[in-house]
Amino acid sequence: MRTTLLLATGVILLLSACGPTPTGVVDAPAGPISGVRSDATQFYRGIPYAQAPVGDLRWRAPEPLPAWRETLAAQEFGPACWQPTNSGNEQFLERLTEGAGMGGFTQWLLTSFAGLAELEVSEDCLTLNIAMPQGAKNLPVMFWIHGGGHQFGSGGGPYESASLAAQGVVLVSINYRLGLYGFFAHPELAAEDPHGSTGNYGTLDQIAALQWVQDNIAAFGGDPENVTIFGESAGGHSVGQLMASPVARGLFHRAIAQSGTGFYQFQATDADYERVSGFAAGRDLARRAGVAGEDEIDGLRDLSTEDLAPLATDPELSETFHPQIDGYVLPRSTAQIFTEGAQAAIPLMVGSNADEGSVLYYFGLPPVDGSTNPPPTTVAEWEAMLRDSFGVNAEAVNSHYRVDTDQDVVKAAEQLMGDTWFGRHAFYMAHKHGASGLPAYLYFYERHPPTEAQTIGASHALELAHVFGGFIPMWPWDERDDELSSQMQTYWVNFAATGDPNRDGLPAWPTFDGLAPQEMSFGHERTVANPVARLQRYLAMQAQFDQRVAAATIGMEGGSGQ
Repeated sequence: MRTTLLLATGVILLLSACGPTPTGVVDAPAGPISGVRSDATQFYRGIPYAQAPVGDLRWRAPEPLPAWRETLAAQEFGPACWQPTNSGNEQFLERLTEGAGMGGFTQWLLTSFAGLAELEVSEDCLTLNIAMPQGAKNLPVMFWIHGGGHQFGSGGGPYESASLAAQGVVLVSINYRLGLYGFFAHPELAAEDPHGSTGNYGTLDQIAALQWVQDNIAAFGGDPENVTIFGESAGGHSVGQLMASPVARGLFHRAIAQSGTGFYQFQATDADYERVSGFAAGRDLARRAGVAGEDEIDGLRDLSTEDLAPLATDPELSETFHPQIDGYVLPRSTAQIFTEGAQAAIPLMVGSNADEGSVLYYFGLPPVDGSTNPPPTTVAEWEAMLRDSFGVNAEAVNSHYRVDTDQDVVKAAEQLMGDTWFGRHAFYMAHKHGASGLPAYLYFYERHPPTEAQTIGASHALELAHVFGGFIPMWPWDERDDELSSQMQTYWVNFAATGDPNRDGLPAWPTFDGLAPQEMSFGHERTVANPVARLQRYLAMQAQFDQRVAAATIGMEGGSGQ
């Protein structure tokens, strides 16, 4: 076993500080742009794709930028969209490194290094980044949407993958508005919008960036008629929501959803059938901000990010800061639209990791998505939670988890959380897409850190290291990881190029067949297509999912905002 130093933000910035080589000027329709070059890859960072959403443009659809005349020096990443900087990602990294079995000194070094890189955040954040091989001409475009629960993250740093671009694609990554600034809904905002839309500003940012790609990417050697959207976690949910949105039609041609589908999301502006509605949360936020009454939005727009920070991070409010069913960007829930077969008619790749809950469960997510039950600690609480969530199917679900004593409950709940939030929805998404006569490819990622002390298994986000050719510095890595990264990058790039991940020399990946469902197993030791490993678990949960979709349909029919 050996440890490889993986590519990370700090390494990129360090290389840049040592004197990057400037590129020539690209004459794009948006304006002339110069970047930097490293070996055979060219990078263009921090390119604005819309006007700054500040002042009167806060909580409005993004406005296009007029073309600029002076050359834009696109050498540094733009600031991340506003987000809390004292929680979230840092805590996730600490639990991830500890669970990977890394030594104490390595953990300290990595978390200390991450802490040194102060994240710059701003409302003026609508930028994108491009990585392309030199001499690129009419290459497939891969458009990356970062994760972070719609509350955290940015498109820069480790997602700038020279190794992925070197496979023959133009790689685009974006920032989009997050949290309070990206997914806040309010009836006054709906009233002022020409489409009656509110609560989807981050999704509209993604759509504006896709439009920018359509207008400009040919100047960077990309093919605007061959764009693949791909994302992980909240980025995967965004992929599903973009496929469901009629506003995004025609802007992309293939889709890859990693550990996220949008299927669990039933948040609506004005229909209270699962959670507090977006409108109710918006009115509550205005009241807490001290601007309740007439012209609440004018009052909120006058407040600074510092004034709004306590409200932006209030858990009761922030749980509503996700894409909204608003009748325009999302006319119905993503799950409903896929069930109806009304999603974008394009090839789809979707999958999940074997141990999604091994880290995420400890950040307060309920074991069953949409559940109001507190995390169980006893067998009695576990069984009550299953009855509340799955009704007559509770025993069928329970049979797939070993819970004999109270000591078994937390581990089982961690596994159940991964299955309900991620695994089953990836399976359902592939099933619904395939049932519409469209090509779907399902995967199951099972590679865990190659250390004896690891406890996290194939945790949430671990596949990113292999897709991008390096994600976390000093991460445990051996020859199997080299092989797996090469395989996954080749599958991803070939799918982007052709809509089919297969290529000679790789294990064959079958299209999804609902009568005999298979998945590509990115296993700990080998890559092979297998029957869906957790099929019986997902089938036991199917009735609950169908009931939720049906309830959502009834709720939408009764909602005044639709």
